[in-house]
Amino acid sequence: MVILVVVVAACAWLGWWQWDRARVEIVRTPSAEVVPLTDVHDPGQPVDQDQIGRRVALSGTFDADREVMVIERQNAGRTGAWVVTAFLPDRAGGAVMPVVRGWLPAGEEVPPAPEGDQDLVAWLEPTESDALRERGREPLPAGQVEVVSSAQLLSLWRPPLFQGFVIQQQPKPEAPLVEVAPPALTVTGEVDWQNAAYGVQWWLFGLFAIFWFFRMVRVEREDLLATPEERDADRLDTMDVNRDQEPRRTSE
Repeated sequence: MVILVVVVAACAWLGWWQWDRARVEIVRTPSAEVVPLTDVHDPGQPVDQDQIGRRVALSGTFDADREVMVIERQNAGRTGAWVVTAFLPDRAGGAVMPVVRGWLPAGEEVPPAPEGDQDLVAWLEPTESDALRERGREPLPAGQVEVVSSAQLLSLWRPPLFQGFVIQQQPKPEAPLVEVAPPALTVTGEVDWQNAAYGVQWWLFGLFAIFWFFRMVRVEREDLLATPEERDADRLDTMDVNRDQEPRRTSE
């Protein structure tokens, strides 16, 4: 009984843990203060809750060879794409920060990334959830992605890489790029259905453990309540089966 309680409690806790991970809540806290990126965020580390929406300053250069288009992004009711270019901040050990340079209307050509040293002010954002991907979509052409995913960019670009990304605020993007609106002070909720499914699986495991325990108790109870004749009959049946399974000896 103690083992059952432990197993069921573990399954319940693991289920709630996965369910909690499935409910992604993002709280953005934009601030007027601008701080250097490397003072609040390190390469390879996730963007913490208190860092989301911070205005950060970056000095460095763009790497135009590492650029992707994030498709199906809306702006003022129109569909376009985000242009995300790799940026190498100074004193970051060669780590790359993905920068959303702006929103590009459908059908427009992507302007080249600025050359030389750049000083940017941008909004710091966490990596986007896989829940934003369209299920069953055919593979996209090279250079196009559905979400700004740190894991995907790490596979496309060379490490090291800052997790998360920034949305360029200053200087203003070059036309036809349009500045992406800064995040509002809101709470957004998303659901990662993969983690939700894992949570349901753990709860089903717990229910199965309860079923198995009471099934075994019932079998044991039936054995205790059986008459001697019924128990002897069960033993005889078992002996008959075992006897039938014994190999026959041939006379030499």
